[in-house]
Amino acid sequence: MENNRKISLINTWSGIFRILSYLVAASIILYSLPKDGKFKYEYQKGSPWKHENLIAPFDFAIYKSNEELEEEKQTLKNDAKQYYIKDNQIQISKCDKFLLDYNKLAIQNSIKIDTINKITIEGKNFYHDLRTVIFQALSDVYTNGILDNESLQKNIERGEKIIYIKNENITTQKTINDIFTTKTAFVYIRDRIRTFISENLSKHKDEEIKIGNQMLENLSPSQWLEINLTFDEATTNKVLDDNISNISLTRGMVQQGQRIIFQGEMVNEEEFRILESLRKDYEQSDIDSGFNYIFLGQCIIFILLFALIYLFLRTFRREIFYQTKYSILILSLITCMIVGISLIIRYNQFSIWLLPFLLLPIIIKTFFDTRTAIFFHIIACVAAGFVVPNAFEYFIMQFIPGYFLLITFEQINRRSLVFRTSFLCFILYSLVYIGFELMHNGNFKDINWEDIFYLGINSILLLLAYPAIYFFEKIFGLLSDVTLVELADSNRPLLRRLAQEAPGTFQHCMQVANLAEAAIFKIGGNPHLARTGALYHDVGKLTSPMYFVENQVSGINPHDKIDQLKSAEIIINHVIKGVDVAKKYKLPVQIIDFIKTHHGTSKVMYFYKMYQNAHPDEEVDIKKFTYPGPRPLNKENAVVMMADVIEAASRTLKKYDTQTIGDLVENIINGQISQKQFDNTNLTFRDIDTVKELFKEKLKNIYHARIEYPK
Repeated sequence: MENNRKISLINTWSGIFRILSYLVAASIILYSLPKDGKFKYEYQKGSPWKHENLIAPFDFAIYKSNEELEEEKQTLKNDAKQYYIKDNQIQISKCDKFLLDYNKLAIQNSIKIDTINKITIEGKNFYHDLRTVIFQALSDVYTNGILDNESLQKNIERGEKIIYIKNENITTQKTINDIFTTKTAFVYIRDRIRTFISENLSKHKDEEIKIGNQMLENLSPSQWLEINLTFDEATTNKVLDDNISNISLTRGMVQQGQRIIFQGEMVNEEEFRILESLRKDYEQSDIDSGFNYIFLGQCIIFILLFALIYLFLRTFRREIFYQTKYSILILSLITCMIVGISLIIRYNQFSIWLLPFLLLPIIIKTFFDTRTAIFFHIIACVAAGFVVPNAFEYFIMQFIPGYFLLITFEQINRRSLVFRTSFLCFILYSLVYIGFELMHNGNFKDINWEDIFYLGINSILLLLAYPAIYFFEKIFGLLSDVTLVELADSNRPLLRRLAQEAPGTFQHCMQVANLAEAAIFKIGGNPHLARTGALYHDVGKLTSPMYFVENQVSGINPHDKIDQLKSAEIIINHVIKGVDVAKKYKLPVQIIDFIKTHHGTSKVMYFYKMYQNAHPDEEVDIKKFTYPGPRPLNKENAVVMMADVIEAASRTLKKYDTQTIGDLVENIINGQISQKQFDNTNLTFRDIDTVKELFKEKLKNIYHARIEYPK
């Protein structure tokens, strides 16, 4: 009575915790959802307007498309003002150097230094005038500015007519034709000297002609010329950024009551842009009604969705429903995916196509089954549709690749399958996306290839499925095919020990594994789970291997020296001790279940009958000859139970033919059915008949039974 109360209390609290987990998941999603209104119309560019006539409900601006904004940005970039910084110190130092060089040349020609040092623009002396001309020419060049040739050519190629020069926080404009390079500056100064000499040469003495010619011969571009304009990237970019930020996001207005589109009209480019503007303004408008009906609507929709999940699991996947940790895993995956989509939509920092949405169905299929994965994939797509714009398009974009992958790919148990899944996903994504783009635009040139790139990254992120599977295995105690394949390796420590210490049992386990794997593959289920469970189901025999007939090679049977009760205890204990061995080697719970259930609650009939014969007058306690159970929990457990008994019993047949093998299989499995060993599983009678026929064929192949031909 006390135990029943404890079980009832545990079940009650489990049920409460299960419901709370659904409420918590729904609350997190509802909190993350945008609280803006949802535009009720679905439409596509290039398709007919399928709704009633649409009249503008309020005044709104027409937002420019991304292409228009990008075009304006590019125009601003192409026409961006170029800013340069002038270095005045260069002009001072180079002019001083010119005066020094000129003085040296004058001294060499016996000109008085005190006369040379007098600089007057209107000087009467030839030397005064020549020096002044060159000095003035240098000043003109540096005042206008000297730029490197490459930068000047780029400005000319860009069609620049004006550049902006910053000089001590004052910005002035200069035409591009007024700017010098070192080469053009040299030509300018040389021409000024030549002009001056030619105009004034006849008025002066022979020594004056000499110094003028020396000045021309010794003039060099690097001598008094240096670039004094450097590109001011910071100012140029700041001005450009300011101009870009001032770009108007809208063009034109639609007045309240103005016709937008009538039913049946094609949604062309301009109408699509107006509809997008109306949708954006509608969803961003503040709805002040004293109560947030938008949130109420979201609550109704998502509570119904979670109720649908609850009913599906409770009705069709009870093994998941009553394992609270499995429900939490599925709810966590859905919650993370929808919250991720909500955050992307809210903050708009990167493309929605970057989110690896298909991780959800892939992980669910890995741990459960294809139909469960398809159901939750549909639920996730529907839930996402209430968040993303163009919900129908997003639904199709995710549903088709996801469904295709789920029904065509087996469980991910090899690394190569992960890469194949990722590649196929990218192909499917690309095909669906291009299909939509062709429907919208009617040509290939307007396809947004950037989104294809994002879908490629999305597909690459599906490679995270492999480490994610390992992570969820450890957190939720699940078992994937990757781990099952690893556990089924005969070089695993426990299986190697079984092969060395109990070779007969090891061979028996191998045969049972082959039979169980083939049967589960035939009737549907997890063949890897059945095979791995079969390989470990008899590890308890390691504690006393010689008490089991398959390991008795010397013909000596230890049971002959002990009574039947002790023999039955040893035989039954291989289940109990097998659980201890499995826990010592840290086998997963799902594999330990095979050890517990492979005899169910059946009897050790051989020693039970012997005890009855030896004690005819004694009332036999049947519990001492009964395995502790439990009965098989799933079809994999059940098939291993069948294969275990049939494989062991088949070794005792005196004659191997179709009749004897058929009778053996029928009697054993029918006996297990009569003992209700399979009542806790989802095996059908059709499944059982299929397993029977397969076991018969396999045993005939193993023992080479031949059909007798008529004489």
